[in-house]
Amino acid sequence: MESSNGGAAAMAWGSALGITAVYVGSLYLWPEVPSEGRNHPRTVRKRFASLAGACAAACVPVMRVITASPVSEAVARAGVTPPASLVGALGIAPRPMAAATSTVASLGLAAALFLGPLTHLAIDGRLHRRFVDALRVDTALKLRDYCVAPLSEEFAFRACVAPTLLWSGSCTVASAVFLSPMCFGAAHLHHFRELRRRRGGAVGALAAIGAQFAYTAAFGSFATFAFLRTGHLCGPVAAHSFCNVMGLPDLWGAWGHRRKSVVVGAYVVGIAAFVAGLWPATDPRLHPGSAWDDLVAVGR
Repeated sequence: MESSNGGAAAMAWGSALGITAVYVGSLYLWPEVPSEGRNHPRTVRKRFASLAGACAAACVPVMRVITASPVSEAVARAGVTPPASLVGALGIAPRPMAAATSTVASLGLAAALFLGPLTHLAIDGRLHRRFVDALRVDTALKLRDYCVAPLSEEFAFRACVAPTLLWSGSCTVASAVFLSPMCFGAAHLHHFRELRRRRGGAVGALAAIGAQFAYTAAFGSFATFAFLRTGHLCGPVAAHSFCNVMGLPDLWGAWGHRRKSVVVGAYVVGIAAFVAGLWPATDPRLHPGSAWDDLVAVGR
């Protein structure tokens, strides 16, 4: 789609980058204490507060877009109406059925994609312990990794970035799905300094950052797709938390496993199930409040 208003598109993409900058910048508002790394409970709790402010600021571009008068030419041409409320645009409206269907679809797809790692853990007798330990949110780190990080990242990079781009008519849904997660991936580049110190050099840190960027961008595409198709943020947040609990798949461990055929087979079946179920599970007709059809029309 060619934007009818290059200025509006530039402003929308600038807002997306601005959300990224504010989100990452909020993590560094507090003076660094040499004896306390990013995982120190005091540092973690301080960052919770600044992230709340960053998420509040991320709402501003969304509100500006959905209340624009007149509406963007793309919205007018499509003959659709932007969300009537901010909570509707952000996918956080208090609609239990919409939240439930989004969660079931997104979490089910994530579980299918991780069928290989789940099988690996089950065979080794570690699956139950992994999730029981994760559900016992008894430290600041667990609260960060399994609750605050998934919620704040999905809010900023899915609920705020995607609607800003789409309701302004600045991109197609395909561009939103595949390009907007680059902001999410870029938001993790600030770990370079810590990784360099931990790995003892720039090469190892760059390799780790590259892998992290690819993984987060890929997950971001899935989460954006699920958010736009289901219309609610609960699903992407649940999937994000699940993926944080699982961590990166242990591909080398799977290949060298004593029951390699079973584990590797589970990887193949899981990926196939994910691909086959991606569109049916997120069918907008199953998800109350989905604005997918309107967003597709705006992006044409």
